[in-house]
Amino acid sequence: MAAHLTRRRVIIATSIVAGLCILVVAIVLGSQLYRNSPGQRITRAMTSISQTDAQIAVVDDAISAQLSTETTAQVALARRAIPVAQRTLNDARAQLDALPDSAARKPATATRLARIHRCLDARLVLLAAAPPLLDETSQAATALACSAPAWQNLQDAAALTTAAEQEFARQTQDAMVSSHESSTQAADAYAQAQDQFNAAAQAYPATDFKDYIAYTQQRILMTQSALLGCEDWINGHYQDANTDVTAYNGFAQAAARIAGAGLQLPSDLVASTYQTQTKTAQLTYDNARAEVLRADAALR
Repeated sequence: MAAHLTRRRVIIATSIVAGLCILVVAIVLGSQLYRNSPGQRITRAMTSISQTDAQIAVVDDAISAQLSTETTAQVALARRAIPVAQRTLNDARAQLDALPDSAARKPATATRLARIHRCLDARLVLLAAAPPLLDETSQAATALACSAPAWQNLQDAAALTTAAEQEFARQTQDAMVSSHESSTQAADAYAQAQDQFNAAAQAYPATDFKDYIAYTQQRILMTQSALLGCEDWINGHYQDANTDVTAYNGFAQAAARIAGAGLQLPSDLVASTYQTQTKTAQLTYDNARAEVLRADAALR
């Protein structure tokens, strides 16, 4: 069982910033316009909308990034960026809503306002679509952070178990002491792995870690039998030692059956679960993202 971290998420990773236009376009205003004139209100609203592109880029980067143990930091930044952008967009909407009806009804202004509202609304829809993906990403990243060291602990423990078996087979006093030491270290590694797999399961309930936990439990029981076998042999209780070996072999066979049924890399399991869990939310977000780009293109 070779250790592996994760595989890339299948997401279009083109930066949204590259497609978002700077919404503050040149509007020719006479010197007679004052701060609260319709033209000035529209300009301020468009400026506010364009300012949210920085926050939207943070959100998009978190969603488009490769899923890994480090993704939680990007998710945290995105979660903070969303309410900031939403407040700015709502302020922009208030600026547009405050326009006098006489100005808003002018054909050229009405057309322009419709396109600006489309840009504003598209961003709000995108921001509303992001949290489910960010929540799922955070859970998956935490599960990776727990299961990756758990998997490594299994590898380390397995190597110690093999060393313990080799020493036990020599059946000398010194070899039994050495075997006991290796099994003690293996027991610690298996216990850590079990705690870490339990933490991964708790962090991401959608991922089924029960086989990992069951496998690790059998290896723990196996190691406990190995320790008893060493102690009984050292103390001259050879019949009891043989009983311990029989129990050891039974637990080893049970662990092998679990592994043989398809104990894949935990990172692959998390990635597969993530893809399934986010399929609908990802489509919703991608559609909202595409609408932002279309709305910006229509305003140019």
